[in-house]
Amino acid sequence: MQRSAVIVGAGVVGVASAYALADRGWRVTLVDQGAGPASGASHANGAQLSYCFTDALGSPSTFAALPKLLFGKGGVTIGLSARLDYLCWLARFARNCTAAKFRTNTLSVLQLAAESRAAMDRLCDKHPLEFSHRVAGKVNLLYSQEDERRSASIMAFKRAEGCEQTLVDRRELEQLDPALEGLDDEVTGAISTPSEVVGDPLLFCRSLVNVLTREYGVTARFDTGVCAIAENAAGASITLSNGEQLRADMVVVACGHASNRLLGPLGKAVSMQPIKGYSFEMPLANGSPHISVTDGKRRLVFTNLGDRMRVAGIAEVGEGSRDIDPGRIEWLVRSARESLPNGGDYSKAGQFWTGLRPSTPDSRPVIRRAGKSIAINTGHGSLGWTLAMGSAERLAGLVEN
Repeated sequence: MQRSAVIVGAGVVGVASAYALADRGWRVTLVDQGAGPASGASHANGAQLSYCFTDALGSPSTFAALPKLLFGKGGVTIGLSARLDYLCWLARFARNCTAAKFRTNTLSVLQLAAESRAAMDRLCDKHPLEFSHRVAGKVNLLYSQEDERRSASIMAFKRAEGCEQTLVDRRELEQLDPALEGLDDEVTGAISTPSEVVGDPLLFCRSLVNVLTREYGVTARFDTGVCAIAENAAGASITLSNGEQLRADMVVVACGHASNRLLGPLGKAVSMQPIKGYSFEMPLANGSPHISVTDGKRRLVFTNLGDRMRVAGIAEVGEGSRDIDPGRIEWLVRSARESLPNGGDYSKAGQFWTGLRPSTPDSRPVIRRAGKSIAINTGHGSLGWTLAMGSAERLAGLVEN
């Protein structure tokens, strides 16, 4: 008999999960409270598929900076809260800031990223999707000899796993892309990763949902909230906000930071906190870079999507509000202009957006069963777009057995 699944959440992780199961013959229903796919953290994120840049947030350098991050207003801030779940998350995060944990967590996610890239390539070979997908290459800007030393160490263990990265000096940066000539004067060089990819996650979700409904018989239900999940001997069921119940052999919780609202009553909550990020878009200018740029000092990314430049950044740990703070937007635009003056037409910056990234203490997503008929696929942090396809494949393998 054909097995059935309900996927709760239609961001990149949920839509990819729906594809992975439908492609294996499952009868799939996709449910999301938004008006369409990718209405949450996937809507306007940095748009970089960073298959080699999988560095865990917890590291010795992050731990050393914790006092500044607790009260800062820069690219990364850690909020103060007396909530028990938040304090427990912080304690676990601190334990993951050692050099050994950083290496283990980074390599674990790197392996998943490699699986994700392969799965994305297979999908695009089978179903040509339009989502501004291209190999753009990427540079991660460095500001000191200490940055270069630390980066060389990280590159060494990634290279052993197949990542092709090199250290380039400032002069070589300008040869990679002439637009990089106007960088912040303090930039000394960068990590160059020619294989890195870009793509618009919103267009991806829309295109893939169209394929799923048209060719795989997937039912997509938007503007549909989920109140509860239950499990019984016959499978699992979800209760919708209108009182309706949907039953299936498997329910997959893939709704990002909101997952614990459904998992908590089952006693299956994930150690996870929202990390609030922002983005904006602007028209391309003469000389805008084609290559992707990451500024680690300011925690910014620049992504050329072909017809516009997207800039994303800021990581407010523990901030669960979706409200747009005008002060943070002002900081983001100003910092982007300081970092990359040739990035685009800053006078026409707009499409301001914010989203909540579901982040675990070790920066590793949670892909596991929460019962015989319930599974979890969440906690991808800032790498949800990068890891979505690989996570979906792992999930499908998990529930198939």
